[in-house]
Amino acid sequence: MANEMSMFEYHKENIKGFIIDTIFKAQKVYHLISNEFEKGVEEAVLWGIHSNAFSSFTGLKVYYYQNDILAHYEFDNFIEKFSQFSREFISSRSTKHSMQHTYFYYGELVDAYNELAALLELNPIEKPE
Repeated sequence: MANEMSMFEYHKENIKGFIIDTIFKAQKVYHLISNEFEKGVEEAVLWGIHSNAFSSFTGLKVYYYQNDILAHYEFDNFIEKFSQFSREFISSRSTKHSMQHTYFYYGELVDAYNELAALLELNPIEKPE
């Protein structure tokens, strides 16, 4: 049991970077789209940041699925919520529809991140109103 716990701690430390990068890039996307009418946003910049978030997310998934010791609901939930956020962002931008659903899925992603943050001893982030 002690060895299992130390392995979890080892992998926990290794995966934190992927999680932090993913959520902070998603947060940047959210802030840009929620302020784009006031400040104007270069579409290429927005897609680039989303691409960076998705790249970190892909690294997170690969690491997670290769290390069974990390198997916790919080990881699965975060993966699901980021996938929903990303799909909705891509769909809304591609069809030039309202970002309302993207905002909703971002809120769910923040909730999932905060649950995962508690497990991994990371700082929570504030959920938008």
